[in-house]
Amino acid sequence: MNNKSIWNYDINYNKSNNIKNEVLDILIIGGGITGINIAYQFRNSNKKIALIDKSLIASGITKNTTAKLSYLQPDIIKIDKNKRDEYVKSQIDAVKLFKKIITDNNIECDFKETYSILFTQNNNNINKIKTIANILKNNKINVKRVKNNKILYGIKCLDNYVFNPLKYIDSIIKLIEDKIDIYENVLAKNIKYNNNIYNVDTSSGVIKCKRVILACHYPFFIYPLFFPLKTYIKREYVNAFNIDKNKDYNVINIDKELISIRYYNNYLIYGSNSHKLTSKINYQKNYQKSYEDTKKYFNKIPDYTWMNQDIVPNDYLPFIGRIKDNLYISTAYNAWGMTNSIIGSKIIYDVVNNKYNKYIKLFNPNRNNIKLYLNSFINSFSYIKVYFESLFKKNNPKYIKIKNIYYGIYKDSNNKIHKIRLICPHMKCNLVFNNQEKTWDCPCHGSRFDLDGNIINGPSKTNLKKDE
Repeated sequence: MNNKSIWNYDINYNKSNNIKNEVLDILIIGGGITGINIAYQFRNSNKKIALIDKSLIASGITKNTTAKLSYLQPDIIKIDKNKRDEYVKSQIDAVKLFKKIITDNNIECDFKETYSILFTQNNNNINKIKTIANILKNNKINVKRVKNNKILYGIKCLDNYVFNPLKYIDSIIKLIEDKIDIYENVLAKNIKYNNNIYNVDTSSGVIKCKRVILACHYPFFIYPLFFPLKTYIKREYVNAFNIDKNKDYNVINIDKELISIRYYNNYLIYGSNSHKLTSKINYQKNYQKSYEDTKKYFNKIPDYTWMNQDIVPNDYLPFIGRIKDNLYISTAYNAWGMTNSIIGSKIIYDVVNNKYNKYIKLFNPNRNNIKLYLNSFINSFSYIKVYFESLFKKNNPKYIKIKNIYYGIYKDSNNKIHKIRLICPHMKCNLVFNNQEKTWDCPCHGSRFDLDGNIINGPSKTNLKKDE
């Protein structure tokens, strides 16, 4: 079993982190599928544009996706009734745009049309699926009933697609790299706005630019968006194993216990055990459950196993658009990053260029409603629960208190001691040890650190403090 994603496609860009000393028209922060799609939109703009990523291109959340372009999304039912049709239309346009980019540029990324299936094994969810079917039919999507004695109730539709996201990104970069400067291993830490110029403090110095587009998974600032109050983090575990024959469909259920299936070449990719980051903090146990479920349901030992973290907006609509003057964002896709990244790239392009886009209001990142904040208030109780649970963990690692400050102490297989301060620099949440991947994870907002406290994933901008 490889404790890594099946998409670890051999990409080696060797992009420099020696940034040019010039004022940019646009700086894109984030080198996942969102940032690369945004860069593609601006490829012919004749502007000075750079894209930076804190590590390597496509090495973050993008490489952990299951890469499905599907209309059959279970959470459509949770979106405000007055906005469901508009959201579905955005997903239809997203699939069309993805298809056009791939076709126009002859991109080889294993792009393939499939059936999508949405099903339930719970009587209480049948009406929800029927409602989703009616919403899709109202938007001229041909939805049919699935008749299969293995499921209680299901629907299916065509014009859905799967692909290899890293092959796609590799091809897009080759189309844009002579027009847009791309830098790896450049961590953005802070943004200041002065005299109509943004000064972005990074690990490679200050970058000056007229506009900043945030295409990173989680924004590294709190104000003015108040992002942590409007979202929560969901984690999912994924396994892939070899099969005898590929099939032309992908599957997801609407029930509490996630079942997500798609096929890639001679592999079946199975996603399961989805949960709020704060609800199940024994990550090794979560990995094991997903691993055991794969053996139980498919009688297979996974060849690959990995986890993914998705940002879920409390009203289930992504945040895409202008935050304030010349500052833009596209993120929080509620596990549907492939469709929403591409529609997000088009919205950002249109907003920057003052063009009309019919989805600007729908995804407005500055929107406010009771649901956004009420759910955040409820989620805060989970954060408190995790804080106290983690402090009572014993053995390895150990938790000690020195001068009213908690520290985590871990002894590795070489008997080396790693001691870190047990507070996430982002919003001071208590960290939890991930014994499967040997990392310190923030259960509140998803920051992750290695054994010595070096940052792996944000939104934290800094490493952990060590012994004082």
